[in-house]
Amino acid sequence: MDNTDEILEYIENVIYIKTGEHFNDTQKIILQESWNKTKKTYEQIAAELGYSGNYIKQGVGPKLWRLLSKAFGEKVTKTNLHSVVHRWIRSQTSQEASNRQKSIQFFSEKEVDFQSLDVETDESLCKCVYEKKPLAGADLEFPQDSVPLDSALYIVRGNHEERCYQTILNKGAFIRIKAPRQMGKTSLMNRVLAYAGRENYKTALLHFQQADDSILTDFNRLLRWICVNLTRQLKLESDINDYWDEELGSKMSCNLYIQACILQQIDSPLVLALEEVNEIIEHPQIAKEFFSLLRFWHERTKTDANWQKLRLIMVHSTEIYIPLDINQSPLNVGLRIELEPFNQQQVQELMLRHQLNLSSDYLNQLMDLVAGHPYLIRLAFYYLKCQELTFTELLETAATDTGIYRDVLQRNLSLLQKDNELVEGFKEVLDSDKPIALEQIQGFKLHSMGLINYHGNQVSVSCDLYRQYFSNYLN
Repeated sequence: MDNTDEILEYIENVIYIKTGEHFNDTQKIILQESWNKTKKTYEQIAAELGYSGNYIKQGVGPKLWRLLSKAFGEKVTKTNLHSVVHRWIRSQTSQEASNRQKSIQFFSEKEVDFQSLDVETDESLCKCVYEKKPLAGADLEFPQDSVPLDSALYIVRGNHEERCYQTILNKGAFIRIKAPRQMGKTSLMNRVLAYAGRENYKTALLHFQQADDSILTDFNRLLRWICVNLTRQLKLESDINDYWDEELGSKMSCNLYIQACILQQIDSPLVLALEEVNEIIEHPQIAKEFFSLLRFWHERTKTDANWQKLRLIMVHSTEIYIPLDINQSPLNVGLRIELEPFNQQQVQELMLRHQLNLSSDYLNQLMDLVAGHPYLIRLAFYYLKCQELTFTELLETAATDTGIYRDVLQRNLSLLQKDNELVEGFKEVLDSDKPIALEQIQGFKLHSMGLINYHGNQVSVSCDLYRQYFSNYLN
């Protein structure tokens, strides 16, 4: 973790997990200046921000260092910030293997612990373990939807799982999982729900792709759909009409119903997962009302014992690009998890779990083709393991309508062709050999489809597979 932005985000996540608090903008600036060792004084920072020196020196600064000290468990100052954070990261890294083992045991205590295997594990040990659970032929599940809880093919990425498990135990927890399509959001969400279930929490899932269009375009119907859905999933009984009052409005009616008919009726915390929230984003006015409601629920957890039972997981594939008041937005609270593609080590680990032995040259070619995209990598390993094609055949046909990626490519082409402006925007990206600026909403939509990567405010094609295929169809 060499990038300053990554370090600062890591520190903020530690703060949230340990204290439930977030940095304000001024604290972030002080922390950044301290981390980069710019040697700016509080007076200089205050002058740049338009504050008095005493405001920073006697208020914001001391509070920041107290917050950091509380989270990291030792006194933190400007001078020892680097050493404290790096020491913390080393201690967390040293526990990663045991954390992975502990996590997988929640789901499959009698199965071989594949999650604790490291890429550099002795080859004879790998061979012995994999012989106990073969993954050949019919035993190998076809990659589709999420990775099953008991699957040996789930790859833990960094400490995302452990952070989610810790966070979901906190009162008023709010976890936001974001990534493009088929990057593993649902697989992670399911594991957090399963973990919560093992802790004897109640769990519920609202999947917004399951809601009719007529529901997604009517805020009143959407809230009734949520309430009825929750009631039935939790096997509770009540008549929603007893609580729905046109004079009070749909928001207040929904809040009263959830408090009286759900939260007051359960004796343990409730983890509510909201999946494919991007379906609501397509309807801006509905989305604004819905997200302000989520923020209200989160704020209630700070003061109301009943609402403290509610913990939220929000899963979406695109940036929420509708304008939201900062005090009504759920995007600046809670734990933010953004899933990245597999790195080289994770791809190699997944290869071992498929009992494959590709050369480093082949692995590099595969990474160049799909850039570590989890689903695309799994699909390649599935067909190679089942010996349905050779690696050379895979590469030669990958970017065609007869290759193993045809369904993904054709689906994305169909989605693109429904929006002429999106096609034109993507063509600009395809035609450039370096990152370019793109209209914001076009960029968000293309990123949600997994077609582009961001580099600051500029974008580029996410992988060579998409460049090859779409260059033929869109140009």
